[in-house]
Amino acid sequence: MKTTLFALAILLASCSVQKATISMSTFYPYCGGAKPTPEMAAGRKEPCSKLKVAIVKEGETTIYKWLNLDENGIWIGDLAPGNYSIFQEDKFLSTEELIKKHNLINSDLYLFNGITCLEKWKKEPDFQIVFDKSWSNLSEFIFKSKCQVGLRPCLEYIGPKVN
Repeated sequence: MKTTLFALAILLASCSVQKATISMSTFYPYCGGAKPTPEMAAGRKEPCSKLKVAIVKEGETTIYKWLNLDENGIWIGDLAPGNYSIFQEDKFLSTEELIKKHNLINSDLYLFNGITCLEKWKKEPDFQIVFDKSWSNLSEFIFKSKCQVGLRPCLEYIGPKVN
């Protein structure tokens, strides 16, 4: 009887997680300059090499798991079925650390939209996923970079000022 219960517990535990493959990349649009080739005009996509992201189960506030992407922007591992939010590691930095890391200051070229904007950005997930039996073998998530600003949060390019 004990052997049967042990085998049943192992079977249930093995069914509770599934293999997941997550790929993350950043799309960079063409931002002007010389006349582009059609390929340049379409923009480019690059893997989020070595990015660290946190996943949080829906309805919870603690981190369920940290994912360390490889040099190709891919993570392969076990994940329990459920609804998750994905947050880039920077969203767990303090406001002061974010401002310093991303040089979020007003200048002749840039407008920082403020601490309220930054606090809102930190709370918003970058992506949301539903991981269940219908999950495809590979899911790709794409960050969208902005011209002259990149992925820096709450920063707007206001361009050079004409004298």
